[in-house]
Amino acid sequence: MLSNDSNKDWMIDPTVVPAQMSPVDPPAVRNCDRLIASIVCFTLGEKLSNHSIEDYILDHIELERECSDRTNLCLAWSDDVSLALCFIVSLIQYGGYSQDDLTQQYINWWMNGFMSPTGVCFTPSIHIKQTIEQMSINLAAESLAVITDENIYTTPPSPPVAALLRISPIAYFYSNHSPSVRIEVITHCVRAMFGQEIPIENFVIYIELLVNALNGHAKEKILQSIQIPLDRSHSMSVALIKLIDILRMDNNDIQQGVQQALAFNQSIEQESKWRNPYDSNQTILVTLYLQVSGALYYQTVPSEWFACTYAKETLMALAKWLKYEQQSNECEEKNLF
Repeated sequence: MLSNDSNKDWMIDPTVVPAQMSPVDPPAVRNCDRLIASIVCFTLGEKLSNHSIEDYILDHIELERECSDRTNLCLAWSDDVSLALCFIVSLIQYGGYSQDDLTQQYINWWMNGFMSPTGVCFTPSIHIKQTIEQMSINLAAESLAVITDENIYTTPPSPPVAALLRISPIAYFYSNHSPSVRIEVITHCVRAMFGQEIPIENFVIYIELLVNALNGHAKEKILQSIQIPLDRSHSMSVALIKLIDILRMDNNDIQQGVQQALAFNQSIEQESKWRNPYDSNQTILVTLYLQVSGALYYQTVPSEWFACTYAKETLMALAKWLKYEQQSNECEEKNLF
């Protein structure tokens, strides 16, 4: 259901980078600390990875700053982090999942640099362009009430491990709904992004892991309940297996877990020097670990991490609005019965 609260207008201005937004908090929300920690932490994966950035990248950002008249442009997030934040904005604005609204937010990111610290400085990677094309085709077909075979227009992209991060906001908004509701939303979302033939099992596993962490369940019980397909030929399954191993061995210490995840970094060659060097597929394991462990260990996240977070006030306000809309959605559902 589309929400028209004018207090949320600050989060949809495509001309303002995240660090320069002017957040307005929603009415009082409760039990938001785990959500805030999870959202803040998943934006830190690249920063904690200590990337070595070449001079031409910084020059490219400076050129974008001059051409767009935008100040405070910087390299802070991977494209997939920005897309996850676009999904959060869509859930807040619409009051739940909407394929149409999410597609529009993605296009706004692509065309205007929405939720991007670098504006439109970089060309989107191939797998992201394929996803947006897939979603746009589905959106156009639905608007015309036409049944299409999307394979005629584009080859449905095989989802990278970073796709887990892109759909993760489903866990944030639907954490208090039944698993069947979450599976329905995951199914619609994955089909829209990647086509009809993509299995959803790994997506469901990750969303349920994050949901249980957000709901404060004991880590040991959460991990015992997870059954990951033993198909080690699939990169997503391999990443989930490694993520579970790190959570088991981190001694309930988020900093120790981050170091273990960083040691597993993948080496992936950049498709082009004009693409964002923060490719989340390189650091996706630490990003997913931070997202889950931020919710699990929210009380012991190092204060210096929050101090150095890019656009911290914007991220915290988004978390509060997400919680507010989630709670409002639950109240409306109860009033229907």
